[in-house]
Amino acid sequence: MDLPSFPELTDETLAALAARHGFAGMRIAPLPAIGICNALFLLGDDLILRVPRAHPTFAALARKEAVAVPAARAAGVRTPELIAFDDSLALLPVPYTIYVRVPGETLELLRLEPDTTPAAWRDVGRDLALLHAGVRAEGPVAALASETLDDPRSRVEELARKGYFSPVEARWFTSWLERLAPAALAPMPPRFIHNDVQATNIIVGPERHEYRALLDWGSCGWGDPAHDFAAMPLRAVPFLLAGYRAVRPLDADATAEARIVWRHLQIALWLARRGPQPGLSWGEQPLGMLVEVLRFFLERPGEPWAALAPLPR
Repeated sequence: MDLPSFPELTDETLAALAARHGFAGMRIAPLPAIGICNALFLLGDDLILRVPRAHPTFAALARKEAVAVPAARAAGVRTPELIAFDDSLALLPVPYTIYVRVPGETLELLRLEPDTTPAAWRDVGRDLALLHAGVRAEGPVAALASETLDDPRSRVEELARKGYFSPVEARWFTSWLERLAPAALAPMPPRFIHNDVQATNIIVGPERHEYRALLDWGSCGWGDPAHDFAAMPLRAVPFLLAGYRAVRPLDADATAEARIVWRHLQIALWLARRGPQPGLSWGEQPLGMLVEVLRFFLERPGEPWAALAPLPR
């Protein structure tokens, strides 16, 4: 996957940027990249500067965040406070944001199995319940749109034609998706969704790994709330659902698990044409996502999951 570069970020430009927002003289240090959209810098000890790649697509994601974050915080979601959003292009050719830093680590970098941090996943589920119930389609947030993906059954056919797998595997995949389709394609009242709840966007404490914040709202929009359970390993989803359902049921709750499995397969098949993605997060690696789905079902989950498992041919 070829990505556009970041704008030139010299020490002088960064210092001028900090001064523009009242942080003159503050130490500015680059941070390791944990996603594909933004360059990150630590301002002092308590602030994070995010600069998107120099392309209209990534600039648009920064603008979405500036609308989404205040709405999510108003709903009670634990996400960092937005301190500044600058769309003037006075210092950089892209808009940028400054957030309050939430101390901790991204769950992705801990490289832990999902069942070692169940409390963190449950707390993320509770925040998703607050998000879906608490953000109304009013004002600027109502206009935010998330990316839509095509029917994964057509992607199976495309991948088979290109030689990713044979027609035999294609028929097996398609039969599985056919079983899930009635639930997945049923009309659903749209909810405001984060739409990228992968472990790179979850901050936890460094020792007890307690959940502290949900980051990165550039993919947000309106859609099926089940879509917010699809960027993390499927083995984490039962923990999220437990936390969510402790607050409220999902819309059309009886079909939630089927819609979630469909979405996991849909994303993995959509990403598959990219090929390997070394150095990127788990949520950008399609083969890993497919292996995770199969691993989940091989470990024999209880109902209702067991009824959604792929059938032998």
